[in-house]
Parts: sequence; C-alpha cells; structure tokens
Amino acid sequence: MAAQNNLSLLESLPQDLLGEILARVASSSCEDIRQCLTVSKTISSAVQDYHVFKSLSLRPQDMTPLITYGRYHRLMEACIIRGNPAAHYIEGIKLYFVQESTTMGLFHLKKSPEGSYDNGTYLYGILMLCTGNREEGKKFLRSLGWEASKRRADRCWRANKLSLRNIITIMQNEYASNLATTKPPENCHLDDLYRT
Repeated sequence: MAAQNNLSLLESLPQDLLGEILARVASSSCEDIRQCLTVSKTISSAVQDYHVFKSLSLRPQDMTPLITYGRYHRLMEACIIRGNPAAHYIEGIKLYFVQESTTMGLFHLKKSPEGSYDNGTYLYGILMLCTGNREEGKKFLRSLGWEASKRRADRCWRANKLSLRNIITIMQNEYASNLATTKPPENCHLDDLYRT
C-alpha cells in the first residue's frame, strides 16, 4: 500500500488510458516522449504502447529521410510495425528514390496516406500521375482538398521538396511523357481544370 501512495496521479491511471495520453503527446513531440521515458518505470512502459509508436511525430526524420540510414533504426522499425504513417513515408522515400525499389517504395508511400499523412498523400499522388496512373493520382491529390484551397497542397509540396532535397534523381522518360499528357490544353478555362 505504501508503494501505491508514492505513485503520481498520472502513474495511477489505467495502462490503456496512460498509453492514449502518451500517444497524444507523441503526436506533437518526440522530445517530450523521450523525457517521459526518464520519469518512471510505469510511464516508461506505457511509452512502449502500440498507439504511442503509431502516432509518434517523426518531424526531424521526415525532413531528412537519409539520416535514418545511420541512426534511428530501432525507432523506425517500431514505428513501421505499428503503422506510423510518417515512418512509412520515410521508408518509401528511401526505397523508391535511393534504393530504386519502386514496388516496395510505392507500398510504403501508399501506407502513408492510409494513415492520413498529407506529405505521403501528395507524394504518392504525384508519383501515380508520373507513372501514368492518372485516376489514382487524382484521387489521392483530391483528398488534400486542393480544389477548394491550394494551401494544404502547397504546404505538402514544400515539405516534399525539403524531404527530397538531398536525393539525386534523374527524371525517367516515362515520367516526362506522362506529365506532358497530364498538362491542360493551352486554351482551357479555370473552371474546366478538373476535367483534364
């Protein structure tokens, strides 16, 4: 009973509720979760919860995916196993653009939009357009609501540009020809853009 009195209110919560609270902390800050690991064994074990890794913010890693080659192996593995959309985005970039494993890269990039990760949705949509899968590409890009407001898609474009800045790629002929057929006609009207 004396040990029970030494627990904080947070530590005395049921494990699943504590895991949910920590998952919400994880979604905004990886650093805050790192601090939680040092607080107590109860909180540290709750950090290992499925939901924490699924919602963990990987902001520093998704801005420079190549750093995960040298560091963060266990973190990335845990996040991918638990379905973290940012981890799938990072892994997809590495596989598709660096290791040239297009099938596995697209697999991971497609997992990213399933978790409602905007940057992954945008990149997967653009890659679908470039590879000739226009309808699928449009479907994913439409899910960003670009027809109503371009702000969200523009934010994704900038984030992807930042993520891919250190990766050297050569545009394949297939991409160039598919992009040329995707262009709207020169005499189109703004109201008719969605039909192209």
